Amino acid sequence: MDQETGTAKAVRLSTDRMYDESCKRLFAEKEILAWIMQLAVDECKGMSPREIIPCIEGTPEIGTVAVMPDETNAGRIHGSNTEDSTVTEGTVFYDIRFDAMMPETDAKIKLILNVESQNDSHPGYPLTKRALYYCARLLSAQNGIEFKNSEYGKIKKVYSIWIVSHPPKDAENTVTEYTIQETCKIGSTTVDRKEYDVLKAIFLYLGDLEENQQNDALRLLDILRSG
Repeated sequence: MDQETGTAKAVRLSTDRMYDESCKRLFAEKEILAWIMQLAVDECKGMSPREIIPCIEGTPEIGTVAVMPDETNAGRIHGSNTEDSTVTEGTVFYDIRFDAMMPETDAKIKLILNVESQNDSHPGYPLTKRALYYCARLLSAQNGIEFKNSEYGKIKKVYSIWIVSHPPKDAENTVTEYTIQETCKIGSTTVDRKEYDVLKAIFLYLGDLEENQQNDALRLLDILRSG
């Protein structure tokens, strides 16, 4: 009996890993990332997925040279920047990490984004804290790359976007975000939002509600998940 239980568990874990890897490869397609960004990224407001696709930066080798094994499909974000490491904090792996250059008036702004495919909504710890930790790592990893010393004005805004496939029933087909807000406790002074609007963790909870209750992007992700 124990052996059968162990075998069943091994099969389930193997299936989950294959499902997770399939989701990562699928969500890494630029066409799919554009839909995700349209829903989750403030700077994409008013843009169509077609307009967002050219903003997504990939490695120069996309579609021409295989950078790593199994990364030969054109139009896919490659994993050259999917790992951060420090001596004291160990190693963190991201499902998908990429940059985007978004148009803003006569210039462009750079965003650093992370997309995670999460099957289990209750992994034994708060997913919100993990997402915020990923945001913090995406910010700190810019030291020495996007800025150095006290050039904090050069910090780029980061997004950690979590696609949760099997959320609680009451969370299905919802979008929840966590960001930094200014609160003036005494008086009425304020600073430019750009000075503190540097991170956002956002959760896209999929589900099986009626089609007319779903956002187009959520519906697409749900179809991809089900397929």
